[in-house]
Amino acid sequence: MKKVKLFIITFVLLISFAGIGFCENRTYALGTAGAGGTFNYVGSVVANFVTEKLDDFDMRAITTGGSNVNVRLLKEGEIDFGMANGLSLYLAYEGKGIWEGKAQKNLRALTRTHAAAIHYIVDANSGIKTFKDLIGKKGNTDVVGGTTRLIHEDICKYAGVDNKLIPEVNVDYVQALDLFRDNHIQWFMASGSVPEANVTEIAFTRNIDNLDVGGELRDRMVKEIPYYFPVTIPSGTYKGIDRPIETIVTVVAIFCDESVPDDIAYKLTKAIHDNVDELRKLHVGLSDLSVDNAAGGLGIPLHPGSIKYFNEVAKKK
Repeated sequence: MKKVKLFIITFVLLISFAGIGFCENRTYALGTAGAGGTFNYVGSVVANFVTEKLDDFDMRAITTGGSNVNVRLLKEGEIDFGMANGLSLYLAYEGKGIWEGKAQKNLRALTRTHAAAIHYIVDANSGIKTFKDLIGKKGNTDVVGGTTRLIHEDICKYAGVDNKLIPEVNVDYVQALDLFRDNHIQWFMASGSVPEANVTEIAFTRNIDNLDVGGELRDRMVKEIPYYFPVTIPSGTYKGIDRPIETIVTVVAIFCDESVPDDIAYKLTKAIHDNVDELRKLHVGLSDLSVDNAAGGLGIPLHPGSIKYFNEVAKKK
């Protein structure tokens, strides 16, 4: 009899815990990136927005190490949703790069959020005019595990520069600003919507320039790597840079595990896109978000719940 009672209690506990995943009345974590970056700002805006729109759903944005770290955190069950650019998601899904032999075929996308433009901000008096000039000049790309570091490696490869000869400090954007301001580093990368907040800020306290990712270098990258897209930042966007800036962008997506119930994915996608005009006003990075560009360049398959929503919208057109 005792064994029967023990079995029943164990069975009930297992059933209880099995239902603890995606249910009402709990808070879901959305992994973003380092404090002060566009990921962090956009993620906070989206999390607060869907929480306001959905009566039975509470999402909170948390600060993380960015795209690659978010993939790992999702795998370990530390977050429920994450933000990552299409390049990172593609590499993880296909088991390439740092995910060699560990393909994350469970990843699914809900929607794009914004396009993240690559900035190489340099001290205007540093003499840095080309990527070869970065050799021996200490700077910052991103925290260890951050995707901006991978993009830097790609750019250096296509520019014919050994990135190992370029010293980095590997801190987040906020720390990089302080180091740059105090002359401890001579350049830093920023990835985000235009205008990028950190670049705008530093332009008022330092004389800066931008090392362009353009011309033949950009043409080859965009042609050969499907998750980079060309963009030209207008002249005067940043104080002291009175010329157009040629660079590349990657698309950022909200992603989750394939186990997320279809109705949850559907409700989240619908909450965002049914109210997209309202959402766009909350952050400049979301200003061009639409159903038409929501599914391009994500690097992984869409979640069935999101597909259901986009199909419904398409039928109405």
